[in-house]
Amino acid sequence: MPYNSVTSCRRRRQRGRGSALALPLALALASAMASGQEARLPVVRAKAGFTLEQARELAQSVSVASVLKGGDVALYWTGHVSESMPTTVIPATRSASSLPYAQDSRIGQVRADSALGNLSLDEFLVDSRSYAQGFVVIHRGRIVYEQYPGMNPEDAHLWASNAKPLASLVIDLLIDDGLLDPEQTYGHYMPDFRGTAWEDIRILDLLDMTPGLDTEEDDSTRADPDSIATRTFLAEFGEPNLQTGEQETVREVLKSARKVREPGTSFDYSSPVTQALVLLTEEVTQKRWADVFNDRVWSHMAVEGGLQVHLAPDGLAAVHGVVSSRLRDMARFGMLYTPSWRAVSDQPIVTDDIVQRIRQGVRGEEFFMSGYDGPVFTQRLNAPILGSSRQWDAVFADGDFFKSGMFGQGLYVSPDRDLVVGFFSTTPDTGSIQRYLRPLVTSGLFDADVEQPHSNRFKK
Repeated sequence: MPYNSVTSCRRRRQRGRGSALALPLALALASAMASGQEARLPVVRAKAGFTLEQARELAQSVSVASVLKGGDVALYWTGHVSESMPTTVIPATRSASSLPYAQDSRIGQVRADSALGNLSLDEFLVDSRSYAQGFVVIHRGRIVYEQYPGMNPEDAHLWASNAKPLASLVIDLLIDDGLLDPEQTYGHYMPDFRGTAWEDIRILDLLDMTPGLDTEEDDSTRADPDSIATRTFLAEFGEPNLQTGEQETVREVLKSARKVREPGTSFDYSSPVTQALVLLTEEVTQKRWADVFNDRVWSHMAVEGGLQVHLAPDGLAAVHGVVSSRLRDMARFGMLYTPSWRAVSDQPIVTDDIVQRIRQGVRGEEFFMSGYDGPVFTQRLNAPILGSSRQWDAVFADGDFFKSGMFGQGLYVSPDRDLVVGFFSTTPDTGSIQRYLRPLVTSGLFDADVEQPHSNRFKK
């Protein structure tokens, strides 16, 4: 079914050209995560609405550097991305029935050691320092906990990297169709990437973020104006390369990546790799990514609002993280991986085989912890992780999996418990809110119906 494509009005900011601009912007990028000392607007401003003066000033201040700080500009931008980026809106084509409520006050009493101290979940969410905006827990198709301290239930919010599993799910569906072989190379499917460092990388190594390229994304590469990660973000925002002053496309940026190690030998978290999967989807299907996702996933889901897929200037969907929706609808996406898929979809989309690929695709805790990202993800969650898999940050010993996003977004799925946890925030500290996940999930509140770990209860 066709959907409406809405391209937002883009602000024409004055941008300098050439390397003279590189130094000040590079310094801004280098200090991007240091804004915690700055006075900030309260998070409730995003819920109550910004004043006209605030909205104008913050909208005009949007840039890669200002957003990465996670301060007031980010607080505004995470709820208004379509004002600064072209946006395709995939509408709700099936009316969503309200998920039944069965609120359980015990959930809010679960405690964890966060950066704000040892607080209950209820206390953490209402603490003005947390900058938490929404938190929902759905168990067996029922909303058992829901709080909106910094947004309204009907507001669309940035998913950030929670969106990466959208890309991996589409790839898995194409694998099931026989259109992709995960053991085949990127160059096999992508003619214009032959002769680049991507040519001989297996699709599986791209799914698992083990490409062996200089595409890693972390605080240091985000602060480096010449990194593949930073150049990817600049290309998506329509901002020039900080070294050359030239406007690049994401495709051009990716082609300039270099091999730094053998593929499959190190987990190196990377938004550019997710974008390589988006390009792969479009090449194999000869359709725009949003069309494919709508046909295969969103059009079958009963959701409350549209999915906003934000685009680079050339129309490439920024699926690595620049996607927005209501919180409940993000949680509904997570429900596709649970036995409660029937409450949100007219057909099974995520098969038991796809769930097992996520669970069995981990390359081992030693492999995961040997690089930079494994220890960081483990510290944030304050829990042991078996490894990452298929664009999900963490797979746990009980078969659960989790994806986090910049500024404190999260999507946690427990197929065996038939449980989904989703949350939105806007804070540079992405870890504090994650500390509640494993204490909450393993609290015993959701285990009454669990037969055994990795059971076949998910089977349709």
